[in-house]
Amino acid sequence: MQNIIEVKKLNVSYKISKTEYVYAVKNIDLNIKKGESVAIVGESGSGKSTFANSLLNLLPANANINGSIKIQNQEIINKSNKDLMNIRGKVAGIIFQEPGASLNPVFTVKEQIEETIKAHNKDINKEELKKQVIYLLKETGINDVERIYNSYPHQLSGGQQQRIMIAIALSCNPSILIADEPTTALDVTVQLQIINLLKKLKKSRNLTLILITHDLHLATFVADRVIVMYAGEIVEDNKIKSIKDSHHPYTYQLFKVVPDINKEKGDFVLIKGEPPDLKILKNQCYFYERCFKAKEKCKNQHPDLIKNIRCFYPL
Repeated sequence: MQNIIEVKKLNVSYKISKTEYVYAVKNIDLNIKKGESVAIVGESGSGKSTFANSLLNLLPANANINGSIKIQNQEIINKSNKDLMNIRGKVAGIIFQEPGASLNPVFTVKEQIEETIKAHNKDINKEELKKQVIYLLKETGINDVERIYNSYPHQLSGGQQQRIMIAIALSCNPSILIADEPTTALDVTVQLQIINLLKKLKKSRNLTLILITHDLHLATFVADRVIVMYAGEIVEDNKIKSIKDSHHPYTYQLFKVVPDINKEKGDFVLIKGEPPDLKILKNQCYFYERCFKAKEKCKNQHPDLIKNIRCFYPL
C-alpha cells in the first residue's frame, strides 16, 4: 500500500524571545499509508498537536519549521497559502479540539458548511449546495436536520457542534481526516458517540484517519497503529492494543496511569517527575529522569529510533 503522507527530518520550534526557542517537534521521520488508522499519543506538551498542525502548515507566525512533509507526493513546507488551499479541505480535513471555539458564532451551520464547499467549487448551484449540506448533516448523525441547518453554534450542544466540525472537515471529500483531540470538551457518553462516528466514517469513506489524543486506551480503540510522542520526539511506533504490546517505558507507564475499575480501591498511579524543559536541547534520553529503567548511558547519550523504539533498554 502506498504512502499518502511522508515526513522526513521534521523540526518545529517556536520563537518566544530574541534568544529563546521552544523546540516542540524534533527530527521526526514518519510514513503513513493510504487507508491507515493512526493515533498519535502523548502528554500535554509532547508535540502531538504541533505535529498535526504542521501537516497542513497551520502553525502560528512565531513557528520555525524545516524538513519535509509530503501529502500525496506534494511538498507542504514553503507552499504558498494559495497553493495550500488545494490541500486543506480537499485532500486533508482537520477537526480541532474545541468546536465551540472553532465555529464562527455569527454564522449559521448552513453558512459555515456552504462556505467551505464553495471555496473549492465556485460554480455549484444553490440546490446542489443545500443537498450536499443536508447529506453531510445526516451522514454525521445529526437529528432534526432542518432545525440544525438553520441554527447558530450557541444553539447546539457540544456533541452537535463537534458533528458540525466533522461535516465541515468532510465537506470537500478529503482522503485524510486529522482529528486533534476531538472529544476533549465532551462528556463521556458523547465522546463514545463521536469516536464511533469517526470509525464509521473512516470505513464508509475509506479515509486515512489520524487521531491526536492524550488517552492511550482511546488510541488503541480507534487505531491499529499507535505513535507515542514524548518531548517532541517519537519514542515508539507500533501496533499497540494493550500494555503487553508496549516496549518503551513511557508507553508502559501511560497504560499504568489509567485507573483499573476492577480494583476495589487504590491510589492513582502517576508518572513521577515533570516533562523536560523544551527550551533546552540535551544529549540524553529526554525521559531519563522519569524512567524506571534508566541507567547511566541514558543520561549521557541520546537514543535513536531503532526498530520503531527510542530506548536503550526497551521492555
